[in-house]
Amino acid sequence: MEPLENPMSPADSLRLIQTMIHTAKQDLSDHSFELLLWGWLVFAAATSHYGLLKIGYDKPWLAWPVLMSLGTVAAFVNGARRGRRERVRTAQRDFMTFLWAGFGVLMLMLIGVGTVVGWKTAYPLIIALYGLGTFATGGALRFRPLIWGGAACWLLATVAFRVSFETQLLLVAAAVLVAYIVPGHLLKNQYHRGRTL
Repeated sequence: MEPLENPMSPADSLRLIQTMIHTAKQDLSDHSFELLLWGWLVFAAATSHYGLLKIGYDKPWLAWPVLMSLGTVAAFVNGARRGRRERVRTAQRDFMTFLWAGFGVLMLMLIGVGTVVGWKTAYPLIIALYGLGTFATGGALRFRPLIWGGAACWLLATVAFRVSFETQLLLVAAAVLVAYIVPGHLLKNQYHRGRTL
């Protein structure tokens, strides 16, 4: 085996390790933003839809396009900012990009299912999709609250097939609470503390 032409000095090795740790921490921070953004928006949309349905408003579903449009704009702005800051690509970040892009495609397909077959059929599948996204993300980040939240979504999806549409709206809110909002806040706090659970 030939010796390296330019071996790294101990200081260079330390800088490389610090850069890798900083990149991993930044990944955690970035994921908490998306989880919290979409978690709170979906929670607000589901509970607003439920509330508007209960008071007899003739278009209770309007909460969804309004809030999801706001989320799309916020996610686009955050993604553009993050793209300018990002210096290092990691396999983990690439995995997350493909996972959540696939999630988005499947979500659009399930929205199509909802408009054709009915939302009572689509919502349990959407809850199950929430579970898949957070379960895989939790595994990639080695972050148990996301894994548990994803598994909880699958239980909620199973229940959702057996309940009324109104109750399904509450289950959607519960799903994002346990799989996005709570883990998102824990992930954000972990990033700020600089340690893993």
